[in-house]
Amino acid sequence: MIHPKLKLTVPWESIELEAQRQIIRVLALPELERLAIMPDVHPGYDLCIGGVALTRGVVSPSFVGYDIGCGMCHVNTGATLKELGLEKMDARKKFFDRIQEIIPAGKGKTANIDGGFAFRSACGDKALDNKLKRFLHTQFCTLGSGNHFLEIGVNPTGMVGVTVHSGSRRAGYEIASWYMKKGRFLPLDGDLGRAYLTDMNWALDFALANRKAMTARTLEALKLGNRVNHFLSPEVMVNENHNHAVLTEDNMALHRKGATPANKGQLGIIPANQRDGVWITLGLGNEEFLSSASHGAGRKLSRSDADKAGGVRRLEKAMYGIVCRTDKGVIDEAPWVYKNADKVLAAQKGLLVEVTDHFKPVIVLKG
Repeated sequence: MIHPKLKLTVPWESIELEAQRQIIRVLALPELERLAIMPDVHPGYDLCIGGVALTRGVVSPSFVGYDIGCGMCHVNTGATLKELGLEKMDARKKFFDRIQEIIPAGKGKTANIDGGFAFRSACGDKALDNKLKRFLHTQFCTLGSGNHFLEIGVNPTGMVGVTVHSGSRRAGYEIASWYMKKGRFLPLDGDLGRAYLTDMNWALDFALANRKAMTARTLEALKLGNRVNHFLSPEVMVNENHNHAVLTEDNMALHRKGATPANKGQLGIIPANQRDGVWITLGLGNEEFLSSASHGAGRKLSRSDADKAGGVRRLEKAMYGIVCRTDKGVIDEAPWVYKNADKVLAAQKGLLVEVTDHFKPVIVLKG
């Protein structure tokens, strides 16, 4: 498809029909200035996943989505499996059990940790404030469910990396839900638009703090607690989120939904699936594609269709050698439900990013 406002990283005919329909509907909007589609594109809510939309004068809560600030943090520990006591499979299994104890993962799993966060909505809605109060201490330092994960991986030089993928949890969902009910687009110079951006940014901070807390706990379990502050520093830890909106010049808002920033020289993280690990990337700052990159490989099967393509035995075979869950409850996140990571990476190498490292998993925690 050729459109003056559209930039594609993959052929139009390779995009699922429903995602095509979402793209066409967004292109028809008078508020839209430009739209870039990442190679992990698949259907989402309103704006497709893998969509980067630049709008004039307005911000769209639905273009950001429900899991505001969902993203990834990655730390290269600089240590080997042997140095961390994880060389043998039995040790990895014990560590997996330990991680499950200290980081609640899965739907409905809660913690009781004070992350130092309080919320008072910029919109002034007390009901929204009260909703969030119920979740701030019970969901901080929790992984969540779906495609969220905590992964211990090894790069080609034998160094161990820790990657955490999670977001703002129920707090971000409630903020998104409240503002989505107010309209598809909120004027940037209006009270609601300004309030949404304030509350969205609060959720971004909460999501990052949540990931850092889980990363810190993992590093402590690896007996690296004395170096936590070093590892979590901006100079060492790679951090990117893939559901946000940022203001640009000329009264515009840049929305990334299932897409990450790839500014020139910016480090990023692109995961494939729980079998094939994560790639560390360097952004090329391609402004034609709104300086963005994919946030993963992208789903090719819906959650409801995932178990039709294979059961527990296929999952056990696919994940052989990796300490992880392989029960029916995580089949919707099996490797075969995702697109081919090599093809997704190839579509953006040299165009959006360059790959600098790859960590293959040995331990994976999913909700």
